[in-house]
Amino acid sequence: MRPSPPALFVVAALALAGGLGAIATRTAEGAADGGPALPSDAASFGFVVQSHANGVPLLASTKPFSLPLANGPVHGVPPTGDRLARGAAIVARELGRYPSAFLRGVHLAGVVLADDLAENEMAIPSLPNVGGLLLLDVSSVEKDLVRSLHHEVFHFFDLADDGHVAPDPEWSRLNPTRFVYGSGGRTLRGAWAAHPVDDAPGFVSAYATSGVEEDKADTFAFAVARAEELRPKMKSDAVLHAKVAELARRVALLDADCARRLGLEGLLAP
Repeated sequence: MRPSPPALFVVAALALAGGLGAIATRTAEGAADGGPALPSDAASFGFVVQSHANGVPLLASTKPFSLPLANGPVHGVPPTGDRLARGAAIVARELGRYPSAFLRGVHLAGVVLADDLAENEMAIPSLPNVGGLLLLDVSSVEKDLVRSLHHEVFHFFDLADDGHVAPDPEWSRLNPTRFVYGSGGRTLRGAWAAHPVDDAPGFVSAYATSGVEEDKADTFAFAVARAEELRPKMKSDAVLHAKVAELARRVALLDADCARRLGLEGLLAP
């Protein structure tokens, strides 16, 4: 018997919470160029395709929604027309920086543009791997919206490259001696945690110290979206330089051209 619509999202979220990820049951309708298809129950939550960006469907939330996920309900509302247009333009521009083959390879089925996105009652800027979708709050200022998008795209990549996002002993060995990660990203969700820091050598933000999966994703997001801030730090921080080099190496294993197009290779140049 086919599970009820909410159950499909729950399956994906439960697997994600365990660090394994999942692609929910899909219909044949998906990305314009043959990429992963949308969850079969997306429309029942009001997620409607508005356009495509580099082969990835951009969906608008067209009614208030609540997804019963593993860590509590995730809910949001439709963005206003202006916010929707602005968010779609920013997302399309930033997704256009990736090779389309890379986006297919990380199984990004679509980006849902919403407003007032929250998990339980805590505001969140974004959430990845919800039935293959990326949920994105378009009310953020552009700089934060861009960072969130690239951060979440990396989570898709991190899951796709070897089937899990944590633990990652190879990455953890790059850290300063005796460093121990925190209790996960959900413990540092204030907007301040994603801002650049100068008092944590080896890390781009306080959020990056919360868990190995967030360290990888935030380092990637800063390298792609805030290279002008990261470059001078890398010159005096060997750990950060090593982390960007490792990101570039891993991305190139999936798509040899992607690290160059995103500017990762340029950051490593003397």
